[in-house]
Amino acid sequence: MDKKTYLQAIEIISEYHTSKITINQPKDGFVGSMGIEKWTIHITKCVPGCVEKLIKSGFHLSMNEDGLQVDKLY
Repeated sequence: MDKKTYLQAIEIISEYHTSKITINQPKDGFVGSMGIEKWTIHITKCVPGCVEKLIKSGFHLSMNEDGLQVDKLY
């Protein structure tokens, strides 16, 4: 995700106080440009309303070993 969409997702997720997320999880131990040019969000706990609002806002959610990965559909 780019910085603009990352901040948009954080804004949505932060409305739901019980959410737990992981930000900029390294891939295979490699950080690269994480947090400088690209950002990642993985949700490990949230209420259904959070998922619904992210989807309605154009985000794509997919489950992997780190949790529910948040991406933006372009």
